[in-house]
Amino acid sequence: MVPFQREIHRRGSSSAVPGVKADLPGYRVLFPEKCVWVSSMCACAGGEVEAPSEASALLQGENWEDQPGTSAVRTRIIPNNKRAKLKTCIQKSEGRPQSFQICINITEARQLVGENIDPSVLLEIGDEKKQTSVQEGTNAPFYNEYFVFEFFAYKEVFFDKVIKLTVMHSKMLRSFSVGSFKVDVWTVYRQPGHQFTNKWAMLTNPGDISTGVRGYVKCDISVSAKGDAVKPGPKASDAEEQIDKNLLVPEGFPSERPWARFCVKVYRAEGLPRNNSSIMANVTKAFIGDNTALIDPYVEVSFFKRVGRTSTQKSTAEPAWNEQIVFTEMFPPLCQRLKIQVWDEGSMGDVAIGTHYFDLRRISNEQDGDRGFLPTFGPAWINLYGSVRNGSIGDDTVELNEGIGEGVSYRGRVYMELAVEILSGGSGSESKLGRMLKPSKDAKAGKGVGKDGKTPAGGGGGGGGAGAAAGGAADDDKGKAAAAEVLPVESPPALDADNNETFLLFGALFEATMIDRKIGDKPISFEFSIGNYGNVLEPPEKPPPRSPSPAFRRRALDAPVSATPTSPLLLGEPADAPTTSRSSTPPQRPLIVEGNRYYMHLPLEKQKPCISVLSNWENRAYRLHNSNMLDNIAVLFEGGVASAAELHRKSEPGAEHLLETALKEFCADARSFVAAAEAKLKAEGKSSYLTQLDRKRLTLCRQELESMIGDARSVVERKRKAGGVKEMLQHATKLKQKIRFLVEEPQHTVPDVFVWLLSNNKRIAYARLSARDLLYSSSREARGIHCGKIITLFLKPPGKRVADLSVQAQVDVYLWYGSSSDSVHMLDDLPAGFSAATGGAASSRPPAALLCAEQHAFQLRCHMYQARGLIAADTSGLSDPFARVTCLSHSQTTNVISQTLSPTWNQCLLMSRLLLGGDLQHVWKEPPRVLVEVYDDDALGRAEYLGATVVVPEVRLASDPYAPPTLEYSPIHCGSLPGGDLLAAFELLQMQESAEWSPPALEKQEGGIYTVPANIRPVLSTFRLEVLFWGMRELKKVQLLSVDRPQVFIECAGKTLRSSVIQKYKSNPNFPTLVDAIELELPENEHLHPPLSITVVDWRAFGRSTLVGNHVINNLKAFKYAPPPALPAPTQTHRPPKVTEPPGPSTPPEGLCPSAGDTTMTPPLTDPDFLITVEEDAPPPEEQLGKKRAGEARSTRGRSTKRKKRTIADESAECVIDWWSKYYASRDKRAKQDGSPFPQVFDKALPYQGLLSDGIDSLGKHSDIRVTAANVDRLVIPTSCVEIFCLVTRVGGEPDGDKRKKQKGRGTLDPNLGPATKLATLELYSKELEAEFASFNDWVNTYELFRGKANEEEGATEGRFVGKFKGRFCLYKMSEDNAQDSDQDTDGGDFRVSRGIPPNGLVQVLVRVYIVSASNLHPADPDGKADPYVVLRLGKNEIKDRDNYIPKQLNPVFGRSFEMQATFPLESLLSVAVYDHDLVGGDDLIGETRIDLENRFYSRHRATCGLPTEYSLDGYNAWRDGLKPSELLSKLCRDHGLEEPLFRPGRISVADKVFVGKTCFVHEGEDEPLESYEHLSLKVLQRWAEIPAVGCKLVPEHIETRTLFNKDRPGMDQGQVQMWVDMFPMDLPPPGPSVDISPRKPKGYELRIIIWNTEDVILEDSSFLTGQQSSDIYIKGWLKGLEDDRQETDVHYNSLTGEGNFNWRFVFPFSYLPAEKVIVVSKKEHIFSLDKSEQKLPAILSLQVWDFETLSSDDFLGTVELDLHGFPRGAKTAKLCKADMLTEGTERISIFQQKRARGWWPFAKCGELTGKVEAEFHLLTAEEAEKNCVGRARKEPEPLPKPNSLLLSPVPVPQSTGHVLLLVRQSVQVFLPLGVAELQEVHHHGAGAAHRRAVPRSALLHAAGSHFSEDSQRMRSDL
Repeated sequence: MVPFQREIHRRGSSSAVPGVKADLPGYRVLFPEKCVWVSSMCACAGGEVEAPSEASALLQGENWEDQPGTSAVRTRIIPNNKRAKLKTCIQKSEGRPQSFQICINITEARQLVGENIDPSVLLEIGDEKKQTSVQEGTNAPFYNEYFVFEFFAYKEVFFDKVIKLTVMHSKMLRSFSVGSFKVDVWTVYRQPGHQFTNKWAMLTNPGDISTGVRGYVKCDISVSAKGDAVKPGPKASDAEEQIDKNLLVPEGFPSERPWARFCVKVYRAEGLPRNNSSIMANVTKAFIGDNTALIDPYVEVSFFKRVGRTSTQKSTAEPAWNEQIVFTEMFPPLCQRLKIQVWDEGSMGDVAIGTHYFDLRRISNEQDGDRGFLPTFGPAWINLYGSVRNGSIGDDTVELNEGIGEGVSYRGRVYMELAVEILSGGSGSESKLGRMLKPSKDAKAGKGVGKDGKTPAGGGGGGGGAGAAAGGAADDDKGKAAAAEVLPVESPPALDADNNETFLLFGALFEATMIDRKIGDKPISFEFSIGNYGNVLEPPEKPPPRSPSPAFRRRALDAPVSATPTSPLLLGEPADAPTTSRSSTPPQRPLIVEGNRYYMHLPLEKQKPCISVLSNWENRAYRLHNSNMLDNIAVLFEGGVASAAELHRKSEPGAEHLLETALKEFCADARSFVAAAEAKLKAEGKSSYLTQLDRKRLTLCRQELESMIGDARSVVERKRKAGGVKEMLQHATKLKQKIRFLVEEPQHTVPDVFVWLLSNNKRIAYARLSARDLLYSSSREARGIHCGKIITLFLKPPGKRVADLSVQAQVDVYLWYGSSSDSVHMLDDLPAGFSAATGGAASSRPPAALLCAEQHAFQLRCHMYQARGLIAADTSGLSDPFARVTCLSHSQTTNVISQTLSPTWNQCLLMSRLLLGGDLQHVWKEPPRVLVEVYDDDALGRAEYLGATVVVPEVRLASDPYAPPTLEYSPIHCGSLPGGDLLAAFELLQMQESAEWSPPALEKQEGGIYTVPANIRPVLSTFRLEVLFWGMRELKKVQLLSVDRPQVFIECAGKTLRSSVIQKYKSNPNFPTLVDAIELELPENEHLHPPLSITVVDWRAFGRSTLVGNHVINNLKAFKYAPPPALPAPTQTHRPPKVTEPPGPSTPPEGLCPSAGDTTMTPPLTDPDFLITVEEDAPPPEEQLGKKRAGEARSTRGRSTKRKKRTIADESAECVIDWWSKYYASRDKRAKQDGSPFPQVFDKALPYQGLLSDGIDSLGKHSDIRVTAANVDRLVIPTSCVEIFCLVTRVGGEPDGDKRKKQKGRGTLDPNLGPATKLATLELYSKELEAEFASFNDWVNTYELFRGKANEEEGATEGRFVGKFKGRFCLYKMSEDNAQDSDQDTDGGDFRVSRGIPPNGLVQVLVRVYIVSASNLHPADPDGKADPYVVLRLGKNEIKDRDNYIPKQLNPVFGRSFEMQATFPLESLLSVAVYDHDLVGGDDLIGETRIDLENRFYSRHRATCGLPTEYSLDGYNAWRDGLKPSELLSKLCRDHGLEEPLFRPGRISVADKVFVGKTCFVHEGEDEPLESYEHLSLKVLQRWAEIPAVGCKLVPEHIETRTLFNKDRPGMDQGQVQMWVDMFPMDLPPPGPSVDISPRKPKGYELRIIIWNTEDVILEDSSFLTGQQSSDIYIKGWLKGLEDDRQETDVHYNSLTGEGNFNWRFVFPFSYLPAEKVIVVSKKEHIFSLDKSEQKLPAILSLQVWDFETLSSDDFLGTVELDLHGFPRGAKTAKLCKADMLTEGTERISIFQQKRARGWWPFAKCGELTGKVEAEFHLLTAEEAEKNCVGRARKEPEPLPKPNSLLLSPVPVPQSTGHVLLLVRQSVQVFLPLGVAELQEVHHHGAGAAHRRAVPRSALLHAAGSHFSEDSQRMRSDL
């Protein structure tokens, strides 16, 4: 099929737009050289590309809202250069196994299916299993257990692992699976923050899909790699959260996912390696010397932890299976990839042949409606890659064949299909597919497959052979991978061989250099292969048939088609054998490169050998053409974004315009593709060869591009509103990723092209290219980006690579791949100056070589100036770098510069007589690439590789005037790591024999070295570098000795500045001389500034010095001096009046209240001051709240205020506000503000927490609060952890009539106070304080010093760290004027760098550390728990809090504060470590965090003591600092050189700003108001950032969350600790007492429940005589977590109607935390436990109804679980009690508010109503319960009466007996002979449940009379 071309409306032939020419008929193509951004990236396409300076010519006059009709006309294409785009990275490092961590928190489960189950959750990831505790008798268990799984694996393997959660019902002997949930790691890793938080995993039973949802498990799952910052996710805390809206599925997935069948149809394979590579076959080969054994292949498909495999085909490399493997999973699946592996079955173990992965996202579209489509594939071929086909089995081989790493060879292909069918109604409704498959099972089972029962390696329980595999799913509970169904399937319609087409791969070898000396002693050749075609060591079995197409007119290839190579090197055949394929170059012996003994090159100056490989494939090129068109759009767009990003990085103008242009042009390109896709769909819609995926993918690309056009447009429009190039670049990057995702074609039919270097019949090194990139198309934008271009390939050896440079050869090849019918075009793009040696395109066969018509001599000058940021290769942490430059047949090396990471070579390397073939214009435009390698010179052994880069030289022809080249930075890459930058310039000068033109001469120094000419070196100016030397920190031992006398050398641009020597590091680690300066000659162009290196040495005895460590700063831009903004002029000339402080010990005195009408006290403003009104919405200070004037309080009397809803005020029963009140208020405020609240340990225990409305509870029922006359009590009202306080007053002597009114008014808010006042709060940071305040480096920077070799190994940087240097740099250019100033400055000691820097002497500081809690600690004990305690270290001080360890907790609440004294700078590093307490052996470190207190102490952000939101003198929010707010404000102004603040009534003036607010307060009992400026001063401090010139944000009162790390697991999060630090200088007034943050003690409560009656309990037993149904009812109850205190009623025997009477009391004492709404359970986990562990559980009551059995176990009849915080109000009568009471949104009550509740509640079993219970609840505090004791059951005190009636339940019996069976309560069944009258009475009293009444005792006793036996007599006395 000829590749389709786009239908495009023609315009006029002449282009109206400059720079555009009509290139192809009907196309308008932007001329290559005019692509706007190509010019910005000089290296983009190799040559010099010029561009107009204005915007893209194409867009001149083009409207943004372009018409779709016209936009389809324009097509831009990548410039048609002769060389492929420059890539500076020559080899990627192999992926290594790395550390990963999966953390799972199982919070709870709900709605589990089953009766009275004992559930636990089993977690499986790969082979690792962990299990939660077992919760007894509940369908809604609560766990809150945390698990950590650690892995060390390849990324590909790790991301395919499946996380499986299974809820198990554990019984004595065995466990049953309730349901399971699976998600793969990759799905979790793709989520924001790599985690799911507070999500509900839906449980199902994959074995029986008709059972539906089996329950839900609430969990958090996070996946982190080394170095990932784990962000705490938002915590939900609503008890009534909607599970279906919060399911554990990625964003955009539907909440209800149907089941689907994934059918993988495997038809056949071809081209597999023929030889058996198993161990036994190798042994046979060794003995017999012949390898004739063919492989026995089978296919294994793994999907979502389930495995299916086909039958084994014996001894064939072309197997046909025609089988399908069916997986049943929910759709869309939470699994990204499906793995297809072909295995060779062997007697000693199976060997993988090749692996292929399907990314389901690429073959489906998850959009809604008809836009989306299910995963679909084929039928099409998939290509397998792996190890070398004839390679021996080895470690690498196995990994490559199992899909790890890049395959180095083609290993065959499999023809297969994937289809997904949604099952409409579980397994009940049978699908068409299911019916079709049913009869085939039996037939399949009888099919003999041989080697039955073999399990493939890695197949788990997949079962070998079809018989084993067809048996359905394996037992899921065993934890094995469940096997899928395997069924036969009809083979697809045979592929018509006539549809196949012959393709030609043509290549020409232009250059081969850098050939490793080791392989150069024998002739070498290069082999090019595609699939098995061209493989000279294992040619394909059948040659490609000739194409029947008449279009192929070059049929004169009259020789028989064969893949036999011409090379006598390999198979020793005569070279003149006529062939059509010539897949390898003739063997040649390489020559040694001039100037370098390590490398060799092939002499190819005159003749370039060619290869041609004919191959035969189905013609599916249209897929690749579409991909190439998208690739074309992507490359152009990426180029535009990269140029804009580069301009933005350099802060140059024009970045925004360039980015806009790129976005607009992207839109136009995308529109043209959309038009083409639509045309294609219409034209090819009914073609048979288009698969389902082909059609859907075209639609998908069209839709995605349309949405991207919308995105791009909105980015540009949003920018106009909001501005910001940075944000635009982020959006553009997202668009880049989206379009790159579309480029990849999943149905890639043609295999990749491999280029192999062969020597001595062995494969040495290879390069792999995508066939799509080489594919030819007549339309240029559908052509591959490398088609017809010279590509530079770096061949690397197969298998694992060492860190060293492993390039074995560098080759420049010209490659072209296309249909034979297009082969006439194969030489179209050949550079000018080359021609075919024989024949050529027009002749019968491709040429054997290309001849170079002309050759030109050039001289290459490499101006190697300097490098920066190189990798450290020596143990000193430095390197001895030199550079090796290679170009074609020449190579040169620079000098070695010893011991530096930023060498300045300043050397010019000359390579004369470089012969370049081809046309001069071609050489000028696209010269050969130059490779620069950087090595570390070692005296012993070979040089160590540090990295390499590829550069393009500038060409100067003899005919052009000479212009010097410019120095530019090129990135150096060491594998995939950045290895620094090289600053150099390269020029190719044409040499001519005539002396008319000669290149400029070079300066020669001694030793024959040329320096870089002055006109190329950067223009230098004099700069002054000022350095602040503050001190050294954390210095480690060097060469086993401590560092004692360190000195710092600052080196830059060849000059060195030395600090003073610290005389005794341990006594004072700061430098005696603080500041010094040096003058440097630096380039004027700041982008060329050299790096600055900080080196620290230690002076030892006898004048020896030892290198300690070093640090290199590559960019000096950050040190550029910016003059500070001018300080504001003082607003007052006179001295501000002294603040009048009111008398008394404090300001303001206790009891001051803000005056109600305070506004009158604010003086009118007379000056034109800048006014800032401070909002008064924050809470007033606590000491004022209780003490308002009596008159104001009285004014509330008589006002009607609506009674507020109850809150949990009465739950707290402690009417105090403490620090925790503030903490909970802050948490709640944070949650409301941004929806991503603080990660709290308590939140996991708070799933039931409801948000209650604000308000207060009436105090009427509070017995312990007495309100007396003229007395005001403060109340605590925690409302959903926000505690609100207000005033409650009661004035004595009121008339009784007012009391009821007052009762109503009690607890309401004083209307004068306005709305309910909230508590003061603090700031909760979910990360370190340093992250919020830029590491506090506003005054000094901290530079880490390293020593030792840098490598990629785990934890390498931690091992290299040797200390820190604290200092600061300031760089500015010297002008004539300031040169003199600087001399004076230096003499006078006035340096710019030290302005605002404090003196660096010793400072005494009081440090207080508050450790609130820790969360998600890494388990340290074998049982998955830890016993954590805190250890603090500060200098030599250590505080071990080992006695206060918290047993068995991963989320401990420490609530500890510690105080220590420190001397800065000696003791400035605070280490907070959490250890695990162990009885035996040493305690284990869980993790630690370190805080630099000195940085915080001196920072302008004032991180010594956080500013609270409110000023209070005592109570929970007491002011902690030694200085009051007004004193602090004055001190800040003095420190920053501002005028003192001016305090005036109602206002404070600072600089030129005036802050207005309340400063007047009225003392209780006094009429005179007093001024207090503290509150307003605090408001000013909180807004200090608004002060011009000196303002910055001051640290608020806060809690920070610090991540803990452990050296044994570098970079992995070990948990978080919530804490804060206060520091107080000892020379200032002492601070107040430390804050008490000890955890709240749980409060004792007692819940009393009276079980009165039951009704309608289902009847489980039937009488063996009569068949009558009955039940022996009893009730069981307990509080969740207190199962040991389970209580039961007595048994109501033989209830015939489900009625039971009990009058039975349960009494449950428990401990409770009101603010957190959790019950605290302290108990020993098992008998060997030494300590009680504490659990926090929701307050849930379980009541169950059971049927008593004498001989067997009792029968469970039903259960009800009531959340004591919100359960439905009980029904008034049994009739009104319905099952839906528990589910519907009925009114809910809290027993903690109501205290009492009575009613009927329903029992349920499996969702069905199974009975009703009448119960009464009464909640008391422990004190109340002690005063008012009651007995359990019916015991004293306050015994309950026995049920006041005995129920007789008559049973009809044969009349002849004259007896009736009675049930007497609490007795056995007895027969009583009764008379007729008595019978009538019994029947009258006992007929029917509705009319039944109690039979009077007298009647019963009279009826029984003397008929009792002795036993009965005893019973009678009981009665």
